[in-house]
Amino acid sequence: MKTSALEDIGLTKAEITVYLSLLSLGTTTAGPIIRNAKLYPSIVYSALESLVTKGFVTFVKKGQKKLYQGSDPEYILRFVDRKRDALEQLLPELQAHQKPVERQAAEVFTGFRGFKVMLYEFIRDAEPGDEYRFFAFFTNNNDLYDELHDFLKEYERDRIKLGIVVRGIVPEKAREKYEGRNMKNIRFTQEDILTNIGVFRDRVIFTPWEDGESSFLIHSRQLAKMFEQYFEAEWKKLK
Repeated sequence: MKTSALEDIGLTKAEITVYLSLLSLGTTTAGPIIRNAKLYPSIVYSALESLVTKGFVTFVKKGQKKLYQGSDPEYILRFVDRKRDALEQLLPELQAHQKPVERQAAEVFTGFRGFKVMLYEFIRDAEPGDEYRFFAFFTNNNDLYDELHDFLKEYERDRIKLGIVVRGIVPEKAREKYEGRNMKNIRFTQEDILTNIGVFRDRVIFTPWEDGESSFLIHSRQLAKMFEQYFEAEWKKLK
């Protein structure tokens, strides 16, 4: 089971393990949870206390024993909504404290979370009709990154909602990773071509994940123009 979404909303790995254990065990004392989760007792007790505070776990006392139960998984959506509401209320105050800063020319992001943050930063001020060009995310062993490719499908849906026009060039050997996506604006090539590059407005992203899962966002009108021209030349070849 992919649990990265639970980490994204603020649960630790131990909390996730304990919560999933409780969902499978039903109502139980701490002992079976410790055995099922295969964690140290102190870690389980700490996770339970935190999950109770967050509302993911409830308990009742029978004599000296506590019987724990995991909240219905639908609670996760209510938990996220509450966090969103709290952040929306805090946002004006944060903006009032923000000092204008000049954006850096280049930013580095690491890991899967950093990759996701970078992609949304890439299109943060998008307007309907803006064009997004990409040379496909591709590695020598693309099957190692199924979770990332699943996210890219979700990201594509978000771009469509924003009215962004998307075109991409993809190596033929990566075609299967693009099943279920908007294929009419994708062209495939048998030739060796640049990969792991995106261009939007005056920004360029590079995602050479085989070099330590690092991603780069560069603000440069000159660089963006250069890659736009290269993209258009390759696009015309692939009619």
